[in-house]
Amino acid sequence: MKSMLFTDLSDDEIKKILSFMEIRHYDPMSIIFKEGEKGNEMFLIEKGEVEVFIERKDKFISLAKLTSGDFFGEMGILRNNTRSASIQTLENVSLFVLTRSDIMTIITHSGDLAAKFLLNLSEVLAERIANTDKEIENWFLINDALVENEKFRHLYFKTHKK
Repeated sequence: MKSMLFTDLSDDEIKKILSFMEIRHYDPMSIIFKEGEKGNEMFLIEKGEVEVFIERKDKFISLAKLTSGDFFGEMGILRNNTRSASIQTLENVSLFVLTRSDIMTIITHSGDLAAKFLLNLSEVLAERIANTDKEIENWFLINDALVENEKFRHLYFKTHKK
């Protein structure tokens, strides 16, 4: 299986990590978890596609679509906290599930492997943070232009009518 989580891991190391994971299958349009729920698992997509979304003022806002090799829910194993978004399947989906307890077992029995895996996870999270920083900067610049520039404000609202 190809995933950023497995960068620079041998086939045997990947198999070892996958052996700690449970496999779950979901039908189309199933909710895997909802924003605000407590979570201690992360999910790696083996097959299928899911949508990450939030709900604000009775509106569904799609944040991302994820496919095979992508993962989500990682904050559940890192922080053991509530979910920041909801996940819904778009088709039949197979997921590998890794719990916080599984990570601790891997650390105990295969410290070097756990270090490689967690480094890969950290690199993906760092990239996501960098992308979020860019998005925030773009929204700030748009907001600033909307406030300061009447022509831009008129053009923006003209092209963004629903």
